[in-house]
Amino acid sequence: MKYNDKLKQRALTTTTLVSTMLVSSSVMAQSVSAPKWDFSFNGYINAHAVYASCDDSGSTVAGNALLCTGEDATSVSNGYSPSSFQFSATTQAQGFDLKAFLAIEPGSTDNSAFNGNGDNRAYRAYFTVGNDDVGTLKVGRGYGVFGIDVVIEDMALGGVGAPASIRSPLNTTLGAAGYGYIFADRLSQITYSRSFADNWQADIGIFQPLDSVSFGGNGYVGDSGSERPGVHGRLRYNHDNGFISTTFYNQHVTTDIGDYSARGVDLTGALQLDNTRISLSIFDAKGLGYYGLLIDAADANGTPRDSSGWFTQVTQTFGATKVGLNYGVSEVDLAGIDQLSQVEEQSKLSLGVYHTLWQMFTVSAELSSMEAESHNNDSIENEAVSIGFSLSF
Repeated sequence: MKYNDKLKQRALTTTTLVSTMLVSSSVMAQSVSAPKWDFSFNGYINAHAVYASCDDSGSTVAGNALLCTGEDATSVSNGYSPSSFQFSATTQAQGFDLKAFLAIEPGSTDNSAFNGNGDNRAYRAYFTVGNDDVGTLKVGRGYGVFGIDVVIEDMALGGVGAPASIRSPLNTTLGAAGYGYIFADRLSQITYSRSFADNWQADIGIFQPLDSVSFGGNGYVGDSGSERPGVHGRLRYNHDNGFISTTFYNQHVTTDIGDYSARGVDLTGALQLDNTRISLSIFDAKGLGYYGLLIDAADANGTPRDSSGWFTQVTQTFGATKVGLNYGVSEVDLAGIDQLSQVEEQSKLSLGVYHTLWQMFTVSAELSSMEAESHNNDSIENEAVSIGFSLSF
């Protein structure tokens, strides 16, 4: 065979091979097509001018929910909801709905130069997979189910509620956390949810146990031990005019003097009557804290504190304006080496007005009165007024 004939033969062979590969790729692309993803981007930005009348009585109530004493104070800071950016991607595959979600929630508050107080852990990142027939699995870091329904009911999500450490503001304020309910924290979790019997929904899951921390300065600080995962769950009944739900939380805690089981249970309900909404919630807990999960949950040695509380709220909507009033009480028992100066009861009364323009820009105004009482009958009081602006998109 001549040299030119060899070149022609090789060219023909190469062309045939490439054509075969292209046809095969086309067939594979038709039989195994990649799912189409839909992407979305949302956000929320807010700031509130807050003035607090601080307590100047000289009384001491140890472990109170970050109230201020001495000279009055102000802040320009986040409200109860952090400023955030939210990304999601959704698709369907073989009858299953899949969603990936990321929320970066650093807030917009800082009183330290060069962002010295930034919180790079304020985020949620998880995915869900499931359908109506088999239920949905949630995997990643998101809000736990314990106490989530009462948090969503709190009107302070559009405002401030109780300020938190007003002279050095935190990522968010407290809303009514510590004044009738315990805040539902972000948890690393694997949680299964399913709807059944028309109006019922159930959630059950495991999560990474939280470590004990202390904001009041007289609580236990330590590693949870992580001997086993925590467990949380919810049972909720939805009806045409609202819902009723109960949630629970349980995790193992290791302390220097012995281990204990941190647990909590709540009952929350809401009723919508035309433009009026009424909400009520109660909780009972042991070694869980009283304004945040595992925050000041035990005495300095690690003996768990019992806590309980209730929260009620009524809101009325007038077109684009919502007016609301809520009141809540949390109670804390003495434990171990606690002194009588330890907080026994915290209460808050809030009045709020929220007006929304263009369905995305909200102006809010709130007036709140907070009080913390100790076991020896001392008390400290704060009053706070706020005016805020927020944009959702």
